[in-house]
Amino acid sequence: MTKPLDDVTAMIAQTRALGPDETLALRRAVWPDGKISAHEADILFELNQSCSAPSAEWVDFFVEAITAYVVEQAEPRGYVSDDNAAWLMRAVDHDGRVDTLAELELLIKVIERAENVPDSLKAYALQQIRDAVLLGEGPTRSGAGLQPGTIGTSEVRLLRRVLYAAGGDAPAHISRAEAELLFEIKDATLAGANAPEWQTLFVQAISLHLMTNQRFRALTRQDAQRLHAFMADTSSGIGSFFGRMAGSLRDKAAVPATIDPEPAPEEGLTATEQAWLQAMVSSDGGLDPLERALLKALAEG
Repeated sequence: MTKPLDDVTAMIAQTRALGPDETLALRRAVWPDGKISAHEADILFELNQSCSAPSAEWVDFFVEAITAYVVEQAEPRGYVSDDNAAWLMRAVDHDGRVDTLAELELLIKVIERAENVPDSLKAYALQQIRDAVLLGEGPTRSGAGLQPGTIGTSEVRLLRRVLYAAGGDAPAHISRAEAELLFEIKDATLAGANAPEWQTLFVQAISLHLMTNQRFRALTRQDAQRLHAFMADTSSGIGSFFGRMAGSLRDKAAVPATIDPEPAPEEGLTATEQAWLQAMVSSDGGLDPLERALLKALAEG
């Protein structure tokens, strides 16, 4: 550790403050050339955990410096290795959870900044938001205003940032595990006073999962008509609708395909996708408002 850094950390240890002045002193001591060492990164984490009320200036510096260390200093730049992802999760983890908004913001910023991150890092970040919503405890709003079973604007925005970040499986891709996590959150928050943005995110993300996971294209006109009729008929069972859709796909498969210079994209949901969607929608025995909005979006897509 250099003498300037020794002096700054000693000062912070006495005052236990991470205000604008302390942050500026640390920035000058640790990051004069835009690079930090592994030892200095560890020190920044120790300082972050020692202060109960860090300033906005500190949070910005902490996130910026550690993100640069994880994403940009290791080769190849922009790709977070398994080892660096494991180090980052160990550094922010406190008995399975992230305690501070600064650490959660750091996780998300790394996922946003990187070209690619291990799936484990993205899953870990999403799990923190999921736990905050289901348990009413977590760093998504600095621990303030959370209620179990309710998803607020802050949690929706954090979910959106992680789900649509560049790092992960692929840009603009929602994996099966991510889609199922969204269904889990949806089921747990049906009775909550949720942010209006939540329904929009749920419908868009699940639709995107179906569009990119396999070969989904817009539903055929006939399938869309069946879906609208099903939603209008409250006496119909969920399974019967999906059964009729599956039958229509079997009927389509029996018709010889016309020869085309280029293969035409397969329309509708595959049998596997239909089975998954039916299982997710019918798991609670009814059709809730978000599921109805999802089916409507699929029918109109």
